[in-house]
Amino acid sequence: MKRSKRKRDPSSSTKKSPKAKAQRQPVELRFPPVEDWQSIIRDCNLTPAQADTLKFTLKEALDEISRHQVNLKNQPSRALLVDRLKTFEKALHGLLKQCRRNAGLMQSFLPHNTLAYIGQSLTFSAIGEALGRNVLSKNLDFKISIKQSQGEPITFASMEDLSRPRRETLGLEYGGVILAYFIEMIHAPFEKWLDLSRQNKGGRPGDAVRGYLIYQLAVAAPEIMGKPATVASTGKFVDLCTAVLVACGVPEAGIAKAIPPVVRKLRSDQAKSRRRA
Repeated sequence: MKRSKRKRDPSSSTKKSPKAKAQRQPVELRFPPVEDWQSIIRDCNLTPAQADTLKFTLKEALDEISRHQVNLKNQPSRALLVDRLKTFEKALHGLLKQCRRNAGLMQSFLPHNTLAYIGQSLTFSAIGEALGRNVLSKNLDFKISIKQSQGEPITFASMEDLSRPRRETLGLEYGGVILAYFIEMIHAPFEKWLDLSRQNKGGRPGDAVRGYLIYQLAVAAPEIMGKPATVASTGKFVDLCTAVLVACGVPEAGIAKAIPPVVRKLRSDQAKSRRRA
């Protein structure tokens, strides 16, 4: 006697475990409720100043994630945007490599007008950051005092006109260095944005959110905890991250294991920044 073939449930082959299904649900983030927030401060022994730093860091990170998620909903397909973002990052990275490779030559081959425009387009503060020193003209205060003595109002436009020659001169002298720094500052956030944008269908959106929050907490760890984040899956930083992320709505599973690679990435980023300085 032939056995009748049992009809296979079409949903059985694609059925996901509750854990896997939960991992693929978008994370509903929120700032920790009052009771949870007080528990975090108490359990982590945070001073008022440390608690304020944590609060500022967390709100800034949550706002950034929220803005990014809103943008994703209102923008074209994710696949198209990620592809364009990667292409743009690759082009910027290539340009940055060329700037570094030709650091000693750019002043010689960049057009005169280009160098001048680089200087006049940036503020003294931005140029000073690129050069690592104060570049504010001492003569500028004298020019301003003359204008004021003549009864002329000092406006943003007049300040720009007064400082333009000095900024153009800085561009002519150090335009290559300034340009390389400017491109580096534009390129630097791309990796973080790419981390948030790598939320392809079937992937784990929560992982990117979790990693971003851990990274921001690791950056601020010296001010929050009094010492840098450690590359470990246990300890005070792990306890802090777990308490904060869970209170924000991130599933606890996987948080501890995610911390070491994120901290290593932060240390690598900081080492690169020090070498460039």
